[in-house]
Amino acid sequence: MRKLSQKIRSILGDIKFRRDIQSFERVNHQTVNFEEAQKIGLLYDATDPGNYEAVKNYVKKVRGLRKEVLALGYVDKKELPHNQFAQYGLDFFCRKNLDFKMTPKNTVVTNFINEKFDILIHLNGRKIFPLRYIAALSHAKFRVGKYDRRNFFLYDLMISVGEGSTISQFIEEAERYLKLIKK
Repeated sequence: MRKLSQKIRSILGDIKFRRDIQSFERVNHQTVNFEEAQKIGLLYDATDPGNYEAVKNYVKKVRGLRKEVLALGYVDKKELPHNQFAQYGLDFFCRKNLDFKMTPKNTVVTNFINEKFDILIHLNGRKIFPLRYIAALSHAKFRVGKYDRRNFFLYDLMISVGEGSTISQFIEEAERYLKLIKK
């Protein structure tokens, strides 16, 4: 019964996703390289503590370069674990922050979507609907994500990495390609 309910919710979420995408108008789209970027957004699956640690370390590194960086992690659990709490620039949401159609309903998520990032990097390899939804509606100037032929409309730059690659490896590849971009 739970799987049927989940499937119905996913179908309804996909319908809402398609409607929201059709009505979404991206106004400030432009190509931005890593050096020019002043504000970077990171979107990732924070269910795995290793992903959280990798993102936390990358946030520290980017801040050391005098760039503003905000990360939003999705924890695929009903409640946030006690050891995962928001720190400056590292926010989270979980299943309780999703509506019946699996779309995120939370102030933190809304603020993240509306943030005018120079670059948004979607670090997630698994197909997690709430993260895909946020990436699609983001007001970021330039969106980067893992290669998936079904997401050509979603990203401005897609990077192909091996199936078993870690989030740290994808971060390195994304930064490498973003540094190669010439205006």
